[in-house]
This record gives sequence, C-alpha cells and structure tokens, in this order.
Amino acid sequence: MSPTEPLSFEAFRGVVADLLQVDAARVTPEAYFVTDLGADSLRMLQILLRLEKLGLAFSLDSAFQIQTVADAYRYYQQSAGRT
Repeated sequence: MSPTEPLSFEAFRGVVADLLQVDAARVTPEAYFVTDLGADSLRMLQILLRLEKLGLAFSLDSAFQIQTVADAYRYYQQSAGRT
C-alpha cells in the first residue's frame, strides 16, 4: 500500500489489532486503547510510528489526545486530508 493510498477503517483496524495482538473484533471505534485494548505507552508509540510510515506526522499534543480507536482514525483522516 502506498503512503498516498487511504486506509479504510477495516485496514486501520487490522493495523491496530496486529500491533496490539488482539482480535480485530475488539478494535471498535469506541474502544479505548488503554482500558479496552490493553495498550501501554510503548504500544501507542508503535501505532503512531506505523501511521507515520504511511506519511502522517503526529505532534506530541495530538498524540496525548488520542484515546480511542475513533480518535486515532479521525486524526489519520484529518492529517491525510481525507475528511
């Protein structure tokens, strides 16, 4: 997949599920990374780094605002100019 090709939510869900080693069915828009999916700070960093490989840059402020899967996907869409 090229950096300019947008990820669907399903593909995004797959990335998150793979990184967190959880069933993709648990990766819902309303799932909180820490409380629902068991992500620690290292896993969150891995998710952000994976998205940066897709051409997105995250500021420290925006990284702290991402708490749910929907937050992360929304930021991905906004940063990529896809909203």
